Amino acid sequence: MSNPTHPPVPGVYRNNKTGGHYLVLREAIDCTNERDGTRVLIYKAFDASGSLYVRDAEQFMEKFTLVSD
Repeated sequence: MSNPTHPPVPGVYRNNKTGGHYLVLREAIDCTNERDGTRVLIYKAFDASGSLYVRDAEQFMEKFTLVSD
């Protein structure tokens, strides 16, 4: 399993719960008042939808495992 203390790298990750694959595109900073400065990741589903998602970087690293970079 990925170590949540290490910064995520762009690459393909597997969701530990669903087994789905996602491409991490880049890191960003959340600038909403409640979460100002929180590191988030922008990632894309590897399915027909191609949906884009944003998730707290620390939470992402707990729930996803790097497959390839």
